[in-house]
Amino acid sequence: MKAAGTKDAEDEAVAAALLETPVLSESLFRNTLEHAPVGIAFANRDGSYRHCNRTFCAMLGYSAGELTGRSIASITAAEDLPPTAEGLERLWRAEITHLDIEKRYLRKDGSPLWVRVTTSLSGGGAPPECTVEFLRDISARKRIAGELLQNQTLLATVIAELPLALLACDVDGRVTHYNRVAAKLWGISTETTGASRPAYPITSQVFRPDGKTPVPREQRALACALRGENVTDLEHVVVTPEQAVRTVLSSGRRLIGPGGERLGAAVVSQDITERRHADQELEEVNKQLLLASRQAGMAEVATNVLHNVGNVLNSVNVSASLAAERIKKSKCAGLVRVAELLSAQSDLATFMSGPQGQHLPAFLQELASELLAERDASVAELGALRANVEHIKEIVAMQQGHARRGGITDTLDMRTLVEDSLRMNEGAFSRHGVTIVRDFAEVPLIQVDKHRVLQILVNVIRNAKYACAEMTGGEKRVTVRVRATPSSILVTVHDTGIGIPPENLERIFNHGFTTRADGHGFGLHSSALAAREIGGSLYAESGGIGQGATFTLTLPLIPAEAPHGH
Repeated sequence: MKAAGTKDAEDEAVAAALLETPVLSESLFRNTLEHAPVGIAFANRDGSYRHCNRTFCAMLGYSAGELTGRSIASITAAEDLPPTAEGLERLWRAEITHLDIEKRYLRKDGSPLWVRVTTSLSGGGAPPECTVEFLRDISARKRIAGELLQNQTLLATVIAELPLALLACDVDGRVTHYNRVAAKLWGISTETTGASRPAYPITSQVFRPDGKTPVPREQRALACALRGENVTDLEHVVVTPEQAVRTVLSSGRRLIGPGGERLGAAVVSQDITERRHADQELEEVNKQLLLASRQAGMAEVATNVLHNVGNVLNSVNVSASLAAERIKKSKCAGLVRVAELLSAQSDLATFMSGPQGQHLPAFLQELASELLAERDASVAELGALRANVEHIKEIVAMQQGHARRGGITDTLDMRTLVEDSLRMNEGAFSRHGVTIVRDFAEVPLIQVDKHRVLQILVNVIRNAKYACAEMTGGEKRVTVRVRATPSSILVTVHDTGIGIPPENLERIFNHGFTTRADGHGFGLHSSALAAREIGGSLYAESGGIGQGATFTLTLPLIPAEAPHGH
């Protein structure tokens, strides 16, 4: 038995002998060449291909026979021909030992294929017989590189054209990126150093995140971001190199890599100087508008006071006129004549027993009755006068509380309040020949702001009176109805007056709108507001010109609560 070492030595000798056989060596070479994972091609001095392996042919979509005899130039993209030809010439002149170049080959279908080609001279003798090139497909890398370049270019363009100031630094506080807005705002030099890094001499002092170096206010956001303290909407003032004072809003974040490593920090700053100026101007305009609004409100309050007081003053005038007329026609003169008659008698007993004296007691009794009636009528008129004056006081007090939405509520019968409003207008109805029709149903007591509701009713009823007064013919009649629903009381005032055109039904409650030559347009406007403020409503209906109009006041049985602060 032979030793193991002797056996191994014999096997190696046999293998060496086999390898030295020319046929076997050529077979191994061709097998390796054809199945190599890279494209391999041999070309003559004129560039024509002598042999291409399977990988080379597969890359370009040709068969081995189709490529044999074709030249390198015939499948090279036109743009890459000059550097390819020049490189091959240098290789053949032995100026270089190999040619390494990236270029585009054209596939059989005409599409380009990016490849990296390494070419060297080959051949058993001297001079060399052919070139051998090794081909690697780099299309994917080129595509990725192109996309990366596009993204980098896009990012650079966005950063450069961004209307915000962008500033980034590394972990040592040295500026690495900025845009033109940042350069102008922070005064960054546009010169570059050897590493194409913007030169910013003060960064080592400004952005150092150790917490010890003083940080100017305008660069605090970046320093905080470097320390990991994210900053959001930090508003501060910046003095530019041109000594312009700008208001800036900054936000900063620390930059963290995919592995959690710190890369630096970035800050985005927005110049909000113009916006702050606009805010100040807007605030000033708002103050002016508020002042104008208050003045307009005061004017409207004054106009409403005059309008509503004027309505009541008409009733005051009627009551005063009636009282004065009764006083003028008073029977007090008869009492004076009796006193004079009795004073002229020398014998009062004889006079009293005579014909005149016997009629005197009956006369005095009749006179006393008439004087008593005059007194009662005068007291009634004075009571009405006092009530109207009290209403005027309430109107003034109510309007003085400009923002007041409700006063003291009274529990009362709405029919009584309607009667009061009719009585205040009764003189005007008589003068214009307007008939009043009362249609009152039984209604529950209601809690309302008496004087505010009275103001509404007086305005609506006077409006109905004016509508009838402007009619040139037909019956002039105002019908007032009082009805109740489960949740409210309705007061309806219907007139047979001139009516309201459809286009005016929505405008009739607008401030200042009126169709009367001597009107002010405040009565119905203030009435609608008052109704809404006490939780009710006031609306109008009309069939058109000459069809009369109906105004309906709706009041809730449960009064609305006055807002706090009024």
